[in-house]
Amino acid sequence: MTEDKERGSGVRTLALLKLIAESGQTFTLTQLSVRAGVPPSSVHRLLQPLLREGMVERAEGQAYRAGSEFLRIASLVLRQIDAGVFARPILQRLNSEWEETCSLCVYKPVSGVAVVVEAIPTLHPLRFVIEPFTELSLTWGSLGRAILAALPAKEAERAVRQPGTGPLSGLPPPSPAELAEIIAEIRSNGFAEYRNERMDVAGIAAVIRRGDGSIFGSIGITAPAQRLQPDIVPALATSVKAAARELSALLGYIDDECSA
Repeated sequence: MTEDKERGSGVRTLALLKLIAESGQTFTLTQLSVRAGVPPSSVHRLLQPLLREGMVERAEGQAYRAGSEFLRIASLVLRQIDAGVFARPILQRLNSEWEETCSLCVYKPVSGVAVVVEAIPTLHPLRFVIEPFTELSLTWGSLGRAILAALPAKEAERAVRQPGTGPLSGLPPPSPAELAEIIAEIRSNGFAEYRNERMDVAGIAAVIRRGDGSIFGSIGITAPAQRLQPDIVPALATSVKAAARELSALLGYIDDECSA
């Protein structure tokens, strides 16, 4: 009888942890009780060991939220995930829709660069090729700039101090004033656009976030500028932003604007 009771309690606790993970930023005991379909007193009892272990924390007022230990464990699990594997179906859909090269980058905060971890090339004979494991400066191209615009100020400043020249054009980095204008436009639009007619390269990219809101990387489409004409940018940007939101959701990030 005791063993059955403990097993039942364990199952309810696991179900509760799932609901907590899906609840967003904060939740109340009553909200959790309704979603779990159990009395508030039972939810309160099940929460106590989770509170003691740091899996759940008190928030403002009567609210709760996922605790630091919960987030730490989730982070450890995510580190073991092959980013390319879970992103590949999304990249393939983008590639099928637009028939252009689609890439996934991961942000490396220590070195302040983005690293291409997955790329699906276009079948067009005229194409812009991005090789996997290529390091990209955050000051050049749509993939790097999408990340740069989302970084906290100090991290962004550190990345800007080591830009180098343009990877294709050899041009010097944008001036601080030019870069500030570029970043402001990216934040306003929700995506980064890059175009260099002389080098015949253009791209659209959007940032990907982890569950805690930190920057995971970016996803985007790169193509010859002659094919990625300005009139298709809005539709292409919509697809790229949707892909970035989907990947962010897989990493546990909840977009407040979309959930409102």
